[in-house]
Amino acid sequence: MPTLKEQGKDKVIRRLLDAAAQIIKKSGAKVKAIGAGCPGPLDSKKGIVLSPPNLPDWRGVRLKKIIERRFRVPAVVENDANCAGLGEAMNGAGRGSSSMVLLTLGTGIGSAIVLDGKLWTGKGGFASEFGHTSIDINGPKCRCGNRGCLEMYASATAVVRRRKAAGKMTAEDIYKAAEKGDRISRRIVDETAVYIGAAIANIINALDPETIVLAGGMAKAGKVFFGKVKKAAKERALREAYKGVRIVTAELGEDAGIIGAAWRAKKL
Repeated sequence: MPTLKEQGKDKVIRRLLDAAAQIIKKSGAKVKAIGAGCPGPLDSKKGIVLSPPNLPDWRGVRLKKIIERRFRVPAVVENDANCAGLGEAMNGAGRGSSSMVLLTLGTGIGSAIVLDGKLWTGKGGFASEFGHTSIDINGPKCRCGNRGCLEMYASATAVVRRRKAAGKMTAEDIYKAAEKGDRISRRIVDETAVYIGAAIANIINALDPETIVLAGGMAKAGKVFFGKVKKAAKERALREAYKGVRIVTAELGEDAGIIGAAWRAKKL
């Protein structure tokens, strides 16, 4: 169901809780725990949303406490990209891999690292923010406060912004225009593939993962785009590190985050 985020966080949270209540009632199941995915950064241990760049009014929301108060069961709040990564690792494109990195390519760029079925979240829970690694130190300012973040060049939002003459074109419209031969759209799509491929090369060189999974709307941009991403990654990654790595598209679609949130709840 639509979040209606333009109506503010209180409305979104109320709709979220009501939707969960409806599911519980219809299923007739006894709920032991609840997992929720939310844009980060957040404090997953305390269940507090800290400062999501695309949801500024969510700063300081104690989502874990709100969920537990409503349903009287333990709850866990995890970064939404981490939830999607865990879902793909356990039941999707990354199943069977000892190490997997997920990149979600949508309005922003989220990411997750899963090692032996467990999320790697770092000392404070903020690991794997590959969308906010700098690819141009003098680039445009990102909502996170940094400059030249990958998200500013390779997200769907960035693709639309870079195609300034696009009017009301969406990222999907731009990809379709590129396929039909529109010169400006094709250049932007090719540049985006290189940015994403370079980011993947950095991940390969840093972590040497077994599998890299691309999710989100932009991951469905077509075989030509995906091929260019892989080509750029191969050209920039260390030769030996690139050998054997699987770069694949996600399998679970929008269900990935739901499944991953359930896995997090199961581990409580």
